[in-house]
Amino acid sequence: PTTNFNRNNCVKCTYGSSPQTGGLLDVGDSAFDFTLYDVDGNEYTLSTMLAEKPVVLIWGMWTCPAYQGMGTTYPFDQCGYKDEWDLVESYKDTVTFVHLVGPEPHPLTPDTNFDSGKQLMNYWSTVRQAKTYDDRITMTKKVLDYTHPSQILLPDLLSGNPYDEDSNQPVWCSMGLGARTAMLISQDGTLMFEQDWFRSDDMATAIDSYFAGTLSTESA
Repeated sequence: PTTNFNRNNCVKCTYGSSPQTGGLLDVGDSAFDFTLYDVDGNEYTLSTMLAEKPVVLIWGMWTCPAYQGMGTTYPFDQCGYKDEWDLVESYKDTVTFVHLVGPEPHPLTPDTNFDSGKQLMNYWSTVRQAKTYDDRITMTKKVLDYTHPSQILLPDLLSGNPYDEDSNQPVWCSMGLGARTAMLISQDGTLMFEQDWFRSDDMATAIDSYFAGTLSTESA
């Protein structure tokens, strides 16, 4: 929503559970094509990136404790930005990695959590929800130093953006729908592997299996 999530407009109330990686897409379906822009205004389209390499999309927002590396049990033991950095370093020559920034999962009050539509603040809740595209750019820049230089860092659009002013969180609402979701997309655009919570070793295994031709199209 353009203002706030609520109990009638949240991931759980829409889909029954959260995260909801891929939205209505299943592994084996064709991913939605999209165009987003980095903080400098450079254009990136999924289909264009796929013409060169398979693509891994990983969501990660500032107020997500999993992104900050606070987890210790599976799958959160390898869910942080350092784990993401190491994965990119290992596979950057064969895979294009895109880090996406969408709505904050744990913003400051009175803003609400997108999973439940309720206020879910904790000590990592240091910022309010981005309401404008400029705000989203600011939040994207906060994760810039924690993003591998070979990775493409893209903020999702918000209403009033300079590229498609009516477009409001199109990629997150169609293929994100979580705080730390991730997916591997083959060069023909097929969703090959998805994770409700990014975990580096499991994604690495999926990438290896993909190139070996042994990856089955089953959800993580």
